[in-house]
Amino acid sequence: MTSPSFGQLPAPSFAWPLSRALSFVANSFFCVSALFTGTSSLSAQQPLPLEDTVTVSANRQPASKGTVGSSVTVVEREEIERRNPLLIADLLRTIPGVEITQSGGPGQVASLRVRGGTAAQVLVLLDGVRINTVTNGDVDFSHLDASTLERVEVLRGPQAAYGSEAMSGVISLTTKRGTDGLGGQLKAEVGSRDHRRVEAGVSGGKTTGERRLHWRANASDIETDAVSQLSPERGGTENDPYENRTYAGSIGGAWSAAGAQLRVHDYQGNISLDGFGVEDFNATASTSGRTVSAILEAQPSERWLQTLRLAQTETDILGEDPDTFFSNYAIGSETLLAETQADVALNPSHTLNIGLSHEERDGFNRNSFDESAELQAAYLQYQWSSGNNLHLTAGARSDEHSVFGSETSYRATGSAAFAQGKTRVLSSYGTAFRAPNFNELYFPFAGDPTLRPETSTGWDVGLVQRLGARTTLDLSVFDLRFDDLIQFDLDTFLFGNIADASSSGVEATLRIRPTAVIELSFAHTFNDTEDRATGKALARRPRHRTVAIAQWSPRKRISASIAAFSVRDRIDSNGLEMDNYVRVDLSLRYRAADWITPFLRAESLFDESYEEVPGFTTPGATVMAGVSLRPF
Repeated sequence: MTSPSFGQLPAPSFAWPLSRALSFVANSFFCVSALFTGTSSLSAQQPLPLEDTVTVSANRQPASKGTVGSSVTVVEREEIERRNPLLIADLLRTIPGVEITQSGGPGQVASLRVRGGTAAQVLVLLDGVRINTVTNGDVDFSHLDASTLERVEVLRGPQAAYGSEAMSGVISLTTKRGTDGLGGQLKAEVGSRDHRRVEAGVSGGKTTGERRLHWRANASDIETDAVSQLSPERGGTENDPYENRTYAGSIGGAWSAAGAQLRVHDYQGNISLDGFGVEDFNATASTSGRTVSAILEAQPSERWLQTLRLAQTETDILGEDPDTFFSNYAIGSETLLAETQADVALNPSHTLNIGLSHEERDGFNRNSFDESAELQAAYLQYQWSSGNNLHLTAGARSDEHSVFGSETSYRATGSAAFAQGKTRVLSSYGTAFRAPNFNELYFPFAGDPTLRPETSTGWDVGLVQRLGARTTLDLSVFDLRFDDLIQFDLDTFLFGNIADASSSGVEATLRIRPTAVIELSFAHTFNDTEDRATGKALARRPRHRTVAIAQWSPRKRISASIAAFSVRDRIDSNGLEMDNYVRVDLSLRYRAADWITPFLRAESLFDESYEEVPGFTTPGATVMAGVSLRPF
């Protein structure tokens, strides 16, 4: 019997113009590339692959992206290294259907939305573990350093197999792991506003016959004077410094027909704050998060893989201010998870996924509440394939929550390929829910323990079309309905299930490899949202979002990436129009030797003046230079 590949069950064999930004991208890269010759590190001599990426999130087990019926974007390690983002949020900003809004500069709260949903209606997984907080249900992306990142998967639409929070999509983040041999990395950079960043990592692994061992440890430190959180127009005068320390590690092994792995991810971000619309010179906040997971795998037979995951994730937020009562707080969130999943290949065409999970959720808000809840779930998914051209899935999940009771969700997808794989049609339909968070259930004088879960129903239909050997078009049309949304009711002064909303639109991505050294990607998202009670658009959801990415590698040692995105037609919660803006980010790398790589990164290259959240500063042009060393 062959040993399983740890963490994977092999798939059964069985728009909008960007004006000057787009012009800059196209003209710069086409003109400059003509000056160089050499080998491309993009392997661009080969035709542009249609969909050879493996996705894990779509069907809860590894599968080729070309066989799944869901809308999913996968960003691999090679592209992450070329673009060299500081934070995970900087990478997610460029993915179709995703919108990030940050209330100020580095370290200030960064909220993520998918396809018009709220930040609490997106499930975020770190190495397969839910990291949404118990207290308010979302994830603050401002502290998630990209230095540990191996790959990103963004799964769009309701995802019944994942349970609570997966109403509009799932963000799956995977951290790096060790490989064969011994390797080390040191990275240091400095930049605008006294930005300083240092990263160190060491990893290793060994394969002996059917036995494999891998391990990795990584640490990073970020400090910056940043900018005032409060915009200068509203009286902001003092910079609000930020620092972040992140540690990550993993160790795992596989032998014969079993495997085990332990992963740890820990961060702490410290930030100075401003008050409610006024400059505050003494307010600070600290956010820390820790995720620990142990994964055990056994393969009783060649057709059966059994996985057990035990995990703990916690987030603590502490605010301190001697000048005002409202800026002093302590908020904690912890989730314990035990989950098992069986992946059974019944025959070359039929696969069954069966899972059970148990969660214990604990949350507190100092002087307000200290509560807990339990959540049990069972899910079943069936996958059927007809050769290489037709793939269908159908699944259902039942959740039992100790506070509100039970909720059942379901999902079905299909993928069909035509014209020798050059054309693929995909579709999905499903439901999902969000359990009321602890603030909504228990906050004094506003919480209501009788709240029902929020629910969503959605579908999408997509087309993936190869337009010649070097061009691929990916098009999706989607529609989502959100029901029983929880909002603060001004009539009862309690949280209540009083709102409904809808979100529909189109996501289109065009990938082009015009020469052997250039790869271009153009993506446009049109999103029409509506509060069904008022008929107005939902706040802070852009109607139009366009992204252009160019990646260029004229020689083996040189690589560059430039990303431009345009955000248009947004309103704030008060109905007033928000800024339209175009932002351009640049990354350059030169491998001077096998062990040394200087780099340059620029954010908001043209120093665009805009606000992602009204009243809060965006940093403007930021330039950082550094060097990456691989001494062994």
